[in-house]
Amino acid sequence: GSLMDGKIDGHYVLKLGNANNGVLAGLVSITAPCSTCEPWAAFIIGFTGSFVYMGGVGLLNKMKVDDVVSAIPVHGFCGFWGVLMAALFATPANYSNAYYSDRADKCAGLFMGGEGPALTAALVFLFAVIAWVGILSLVIFGTLKAMGMLRVEAAIEDEGMDSSEHGVTKGFADGAAEAKAGAAQVAPGN
Repeated sequence: GSLMDGKIDGHYVLKLGNANNGVLAGLVSITAPCSTCEPWAAFIIGFTGSFVYMGGVGLLNKMKVDDVVSAIPVHGFCGFWGVLMAALFATPANYSNAYYSDRADKCAGLFMGGEGPALTAALVFLFAVIAWVGILSLVIFGTLKAMGMLRVEAAIEDEGMDSSEHGVTKGFADGAAEAKAGAAQVAPGN
């Protein structure tokens, strides 16, 4: 994921946030199907999870959703991806070993000769999760908003919570500017 979004001033750099979250994205993506798919499929699922992660980050940015640590793309989008991949890559033998042997052929992944009920079940499950989380979030955050407890004061929000809650006096941008200035001083030709 880091190379897809790692170009700065015409050069590729390793963005540690994307690299770390890309690894987590792969791990989260393979969590649901880990007991039912083959190692080669686990590789594909984990690898494609990094693209799901980067797409999720881009989508949230376009929607102007502030997710500082990219928890939604890593755990939400890649978790959903993993559930769908289990319904595509589960082998009958692995499904039989992990769950029920009498339904293994029917419930195997669609790419592995299954009949499709696993994909239907995965989609119904994902829609149920969306409904459950959406309704509970609406109740909880709607109540907090009605009570005036959802947001901090405008001045604190403008300054940033790092300062008021954690005592941080320098921001990421300040540190990045200092690092770039220091790198320019030690660069060849200076």
